[in-house]
Amino acid sequence: MSSLSDVLGPKYFALEAARVDASPTEIIITNDEGNTYYIVTPENLTTDLEEQGFIKVEE
Repeated sequence: MSSLSDVLGPKYFALEAARVDASPTEIIITNDEGNTYYIVTPENLTTDLEEQGFIKVEE
């Protein structure tokens, strides 16, 4: 099982920076009302992440 930091990867403090680095198939998520962002692949956006408060950033 992967650790949370392995799934989330680098932290972004600006949505635009995350959008630049994300590929079209990746999803940007946040869990603190948009103060930090993470890029995940669709298969890594699991129920576990959602239960921890992570939500997709709407485009």
